[in-house]
Amino acid sequence: WWNAPLFLNEKLIEQPADQSTLTRRYTEQAVKFIGENKSRPFFLYFATHNIHVPRVPHPRWKGSSPSGTRGDAIQELDASVATLLETLDRLKLAENTLVIFTSDNGPWLSYGNHAGSATPLREGKGTSFEGGTRVPCIMRWPKHIPAGSICAEPLMTIDLLPTLAMITGAPLPPQRIDGAN
Repeated sequence: WWNAPLFLNEKLIEQPADQSTLTRRYTEQAVKFIGENKSRPFFLYFATHNIHVPRVPHPRWKGSSPSGTRGDAIQELDASVATLLETLDRLKLAENTLVIFTSDNGPWLSYGNHAGSATPLREGKGTSFEGGTRVPCIMRWPKHIPAGSICAEPLMTIDLLPTLAMITGAPLPPQRIDGAN
């Protein structure tokens, strides 16, 4: 079964996947999804692979950063996010679209310089120190969040479900959930 052809919506998917093209293909699919759903509310969860190891940037980005493969992957991610934001702008959706950019943990220090650094915070992924749990969270929602504003209150990703439910008026599940609006 491993070498069997893979089909998605009856379209043949080449195997094995070329990891260096994944960020570009994810971005293209996200842009297509936004365009197809521009006239109604939508939720797009865009999780790129290239920030995690193994990092396989597209040849266009290979060698583009003085920080090696990690920097190349980050520059490719930056371009991908810019494409998504430009799409929202072009389709006149940016004002009413909440964009959340965050991570699940700090750098995986066992990969050395290839993983990055949480400096000035201590440690990284897999630890309870700030370097493992404190990550950037950037939000853009022009009609509701003033540009350049800073929120000093702690946020955990488990807070996103109840917060987004409140914003959209969606009911929370009947089970008790962690996180707070």
